[in-house]
Amino acid sequence: MIATLGPKSTPPSEIRALHVAIIEDDPTLRLFLQKLVSKPGSQLEFSGAWESAEAAAKPLLDTRPDVVVVDLELPHMCGMDLIRHLSPRMPATAFLVLTIHDDPQKVFAALRAGASGYLLKSAKPAEIVAGIRQAYAGGAPLSQEIARMLIQSFQAPAKTERKRMPGLTPRESEILDLLAKGMVPKEVADQLSLSYSTVRDYLKAVYAKLHVRSRTEAVLKYLDQTK
Repeated sequence: MIATLGPKSTPPSEIRALHVAIIEDDPTLRLFLQKLVSKPGSQLEFSGAWESAEAAAKPLLDTRPDVVVVDLELPHMCGMDLIRHLSPRMPATAFLVLTIHDDPQKVFAALRAGASGYLLKSAKPAEIVAGIRQAYAGGAPLSQEIARMLIQSFQAPAKTERKRMPGLTPRESEILDLLAKGMVPKEVADQLSLSYSTVRDYLKAVYAKLHVRSRTEAVLKYLDQTK
């Protein structure tokens, strides 16, 4: 069962077939989703499926389907970056995340990037179909587990922010703080809705300011000076 935020579902009498595209690198799941949206009576029409963001980008811009179901973990460009790049150019298309990741930070980052909804791959087929329709109708379909986590994250007491390190900008300190919490640069990019190359540029500036040569040295120095 999924939760949804936003407009209610369209009455059955008004339903039209929606064109649905799929970006999923797992061939078995990709075929399953293709069959799901092609199933007679689903009121969905299969628009195409690709295993990578790079392969999907141009066809999506050419065909502009109603809904794109996209995984976050893709080879090379991640699903988050694809949504961030294409959603402003495809305002009539809803991007629905279908992933294994149930981290609230990833959910927030995906929604900030332009995703219309966030479902887990454990969702039942009927829930995925309902989520596709709800996303296109302007709702924000969420797996129940995700909705529950988001509510808990809002209810959790605010954490004390780490003091900014002298000599670094607020963004540089924020990046180091996330690295100190165990994230890798790609995860930091997703968390802050930045490109991976932008995070790398920030780190180069940090290395120069702190006179270090590696991420580990930078994090250790950051932790030592912000105790």
